[in-house]
Amino acid sequence: MRFSIERYLLIPAVLFFLLVNFGVVDYAVADKEAIEKATRFLLAHQNEDGGWPLIVGQNSDAEVTAISIQALLAKGYGTGAPTINRAVSYLISQQLDDGSWNGNSAHTIFALVALEMADRDPNIVFKGLTWLDKAQNEDGSWGRDANSPANTLYTAAVLSGLKRLVTPRYSSLNKAANWLADPNRMNYDGAWSLKRGSNSEVMVTAWVLQGLSVVYDVDDRLAWLKQMQNNDHGFANLKDQPSDPEMTAYVIITLAALKDPINTDLIASGYLKQVQLPDGSFKSNTPIELEEAQSNIQTTSFALLALNARRYEKLFEK
Repeated sequence: MRFSIERYLLIPAVLFFLLVNFGVVDYAVADKEAIEKATRFLLAHQNEDGGWPLIVGQNSDAEVTAISIQALLAKGYGTGAPTINRAVSYLISQQLDDGSWNGNSAHTIFALVALEMADRDPNIVFKGLTWLDKAQNEDGSWGRDANSPANTLYTAAVLSGLKRLVTPRYSSLNKAANWLADPNRMNYDGAWSLKRGSNSEVMVTAWVLQGLSVVYDVDDRLAWLKQMQNNDHGFANLKDQPSDPEMTAYVIITLAALKDPINTDLIASGYLKQVQLPDGSFKSNTPIELEEAQSNIQTTSFALLALNARRYEKLFEK
């Protein structure tokens, strides 16, 4: 079955390659334009305190700021750029005395990756890692808060960040990977969801695959993720739903991290360029704070990160 799926997925990849190389699609120019538009949007809406809000005009948000920092550094901004310095100062100011950001495991790992990329005081990162160690459950999982019930998505998000911060011998990393890899947490189709037995989800599976890849070979699981691609080349969280920019960005980042040989990530990036709004932003209702799809900085930052996903991965190569 895997062979038939891969063969099917190879057709659009080959077609895309031919279109680009024979000049029918100017991929490089379109990609650059989308990247520059998204970058200008972020720069235009940085708050005075250095952070970024979820929605333009709102108060700064630590999680959104951490993702925006990562996106701009992946785009090529230097660690000493004024925009980055202001954002990093804001992010550091939001770290709690216990080492976390908002007492939230996902917010904390996003912040730590951003600060590591920005080459800031390693003691700040160490303090955050110490909090994550204490917040990890005995079984290796993480919940939203310290020692809260296990959550597949939060565990996967933390693990995907740890792989960029620590060596594979790091005990917390291996415990988390073993917890996620337990077959009892996987659905029968070979993918994952927040609740086992419910419909497998693109978002959860993408984050899980990123995390597991540091310990396990997950190439065979990529077949499920890629067959979820819609006809417009984007991805939704569930089958037969309309494509969503943030969901698509998650998949692109995952495929780049796992070095997908079929270049599905490049095809999916074409969808992002098609749905980008005139001001450079992207619209989604993926952020849990939003009840309906609207332009927001979190989705725009993830999209910018996805459009630079291969460069992003190279920043962590040792």
